[in-house]
Amino acid sequence: MSHVTIILADDHKLVRQGMRSLLTAQPDFEVIGETNDGQEALKLIETLTPDIAILDVMMPNLNGIETARLAIQHGTRTRIIFLSMHANATYAVRALQSGALAYVLKDSDFSEMLQAIENVMEGRRYLSTAIADEVFEMLLNADKGKDDSLEILSPRECEILQLIAEGNTNVVVAEKLSLSVRTIESHRSNIMRKLRLASHSDMVKYAINKGLITP
Repeated sequence: MSHVTIILADDHKLVRQGMRSLLTAQPDFEVIGETNDGQEALKLIETLTPDIAILDVMMPNLNGIETARLAIQHGTRTRIIFLSMHANATYAVRALQSGALAYVLKDSDFSEMLQAIENVMEGRRYLSTAIADEVFEMLLNADKGKDDSLEILSPRECEILQLIAEGNTNVVVAEKLSLSVRTIESHRSNIMRKLRLASHSDMVKYAINKGLITP
């Protein structure tokens, strides 16, 4: 494999340090950036254009799935791998639907990550063996009881939903996204209308159920 540049995005510092150590021990890999924040990860992808971005699913400000979706939407050539603690087919399917090429569980052997990197560099997908069968089963039964409510939101609305559900006020969300408070209020109203939510607590519950934030 030729020289591969990588960025790491995970809100646990020890995970990032451990993964950086394992990756840089490989002669062909170079870790050129890292962060604990989804919005910052998106900036690193766009400014550093690494070959690979290894993302956690759950991160503050912007979760990994939305980070991947926005990066792909913006035309990135970076190949995205998810490294997640969630051995759950729902998360894996959503990750792949966002445009990622691989989903690796955090309790996997490092050899699985090496295999995932090799696969995605060759344009192929990779799933951790422990979750592959469950994912394929879910995909085969995708039309049975499917809930697509999150898909009616725009990427910006998903981003705002997560920030609000994390406990940020409209003013703070506006500052984070460089938008006006009135614009945030308008998005918030549209989100609640589209999802038929009645209160802030409903938004929080919805975000938790959809895996945008953790309880």
